[in-house]
Amino acid sequence: MSAPTPEAPGAPAEPDGPPAPAPAPPAEPESEEASALRGGLVKTLLAVVVNVGVLTALLVYFGWVRSERMADLLGLDEAILGMTVDDYVRRSVRSVVLIPVYAAAAGLAWVVFDQWWQRRRVRRGMGDPVVAFVARWLWAFALGAFALGIGLWLIGAATTFIAAPLVCAGAILLLLYAVSLRGYLPGSTRLEPLTEGVLRGAVAVLVAVGLFWTATNFATVEGTELAHGFVDEVHTLPGVEIDSDGPLDIVAPGVETSCAGAGEQPRYHYRGLRLLEATGGHYFLISDQWTPGYGVVVMLPADADGIRYTFVRDPAGLRDDAFPPCAEAPAVETSP
Repeated sequence: MSAPTPEAPGAPAEPDGPPAPAPAPPAEPESEEASALRGGLVKTLLAVVVNVGVLTALLVYFGWVRSERMADLLGLDEAILGMTVDDYVRRSVRSVVLIPVYAAAAGLAWVVFDQWWQRRRVRRGMGDPVVAFVARWLWAFALGAFALGIGLWLIGAATTFIAAPLVCAGAILLLLYAVSLRGYLPGSTRLEPLTEGVLRGAVAVLVAVGLFWTATNFATVEGTELAHGFVDEVHTLPGVEIDSDGPLDIVAPGVETSCAGAGEQPRYHYRGLRLLEATGGHYFLISDQWTPGYGVVVMLPADADGIRYTFVRDPAGLRDDAFPPCAEAPAVETSP
């Protein structure tokens, strides 16, 4: 029997199991370009989220101010209507969308101007008369635009009343841009990062105030116009007829009451009503002969038991079917 052959010193031992996998190559560090791209995407998404939040707040605020103004001129309390956030937003989309559209158009115009100025500065330097003039005197143009906004406010017309705060907000942004351009002038001192951050924050607050101020004025004008034209628009509102198991005692100018059936349980029929609002689970109704001098608003639950609503579109007055008049209750005799 032969003796086992001794292994050579320093030879690696054979593994008992399968060979271990090769180590993964080290991950390549992220390039600066990719990192900057990712950071830009994150900032863009954050800007979109912030802008959507501001736009939603504008919609809600506009809807509330407009409803408050219109209800006040009609002699109502807006709180009675019980409108929700969804009601305010749906009533504001068509009007408020113009404000961010104008703001976006002004922003695009600023980008075009800034690109033109920067390219001219790079090609010709700060010694160019046009480049130097813009950097040195743009602040005066911004102050003039702000004075123009104040003048529009003093005029007091509906259009200028709406445009005044928007012009002032744009002038404040233009002033901030003028301050940044002055930093390119020879011998000028740029703002410290902390100072510039505080300045930008203050300008952002003032611009937000300007946007909400514009929405307030716009909503006030629109609510006033809707209220003034409401009397002429009553006949265009959806007509409403009500059938109920019991008397609802609706007393308003132009409302007709009739009954169907006989005996102790007649069915009551009301016509001559118009749908003013449907919100908060209630119908708010006015009569055909509503006037600012004498107007009645009836509030009824939309899902009340024993009540059926019929919505009628009849601008030509073709629907003339009605129940017979309700029998008057017999007088109760009292003993002397």
